[in-house]
Amino acid sequence: MKWNQNSIIAIFLVFCILFVLGEKCFSENKPLLIITDPYEPYVFPPDAKMKGIDYEVTENVFRMIKIPIQINFFPFKRCLNMIQKRKADAVIDLFKTKERKKYIFFPDEPLSDSSLVLFYHKGHRPKINTLDDLKSYRLGGELSHEYPSELTQVMIKREDVNSMKKNFVKLVNGRVDYMVENRVVGLYTAYKIGLMEQIETLELPKSFPSSYYLGFSKKNGHDQLTEQFSQALVQFKQSKAYHKILFKYGQKN
Repeated sequence: MKWNQNSIIAIFLVFCILFVLGEKCFSENKPLLIITDPYEPYVFPPDAKMKGIDYEVTENVFRMIKIPIQINFFPFKRCLNMIQKRKADAVIDLFKTKERKKYIFFPDEPLSDSSLVLFYHKGHRPKINTLDDLKSYRLGGELSHEYPSELTQVMIKREDVNSMKKNFVKLVNGRVDYMVENRVVGLYTAYKIGLMEQIETLELPKSFPSSYYLGFSKKNGHDQLTEQFSQALVQFKQSKAYHKILFKYGQKN
């Protein structure tokens, strides 16, 4: 069989089209890379028997919208760096800030809601009427935490450590006066390390909601994906499956 130039060009173009279509199909079926760092009870370490509230919610919502995902663990700062450089698609449990919104799409609906409260050693209830009263006390904080600017301004005697567990030990031993922490995470941590009977919580003079989001990197098309995820998340929170997850981790809703 003789091949003329036009036939060869036509066959070449067909192979190019098939290659492009194949690449497109492959990319559409490739799981989204979701990254996170342990933050119990929202996300448990990869070797734990339980996954965590927000980990399981994320899995279920993507299952609803039929998008495959792969969840990997990295240190928190690396997670932010990967999202900023678009080396991952989304990160579980981000606090929304003005700076992060420059390189992250945040859904309207958060994965979880809580609030910041004051933890104190039982029997040492603080007398705090305004936020300015906090200036007089040694407050336990965490190196990786970002507190609202209004709180940061009054946490002038803040003592940071690299884990909440260390802060609780300092608290019950009188090495810090109080701690400002997420209510859900703080209570779970105190329970886990056996200090639940030694601590109590107090509402701050001003409310500081603590919401955590699935933050999407600003890749092409992720703005629409963010909106799709948000709508599906709202729907999932109305389901029995969602309330089962909350009950499983001791949360009532």
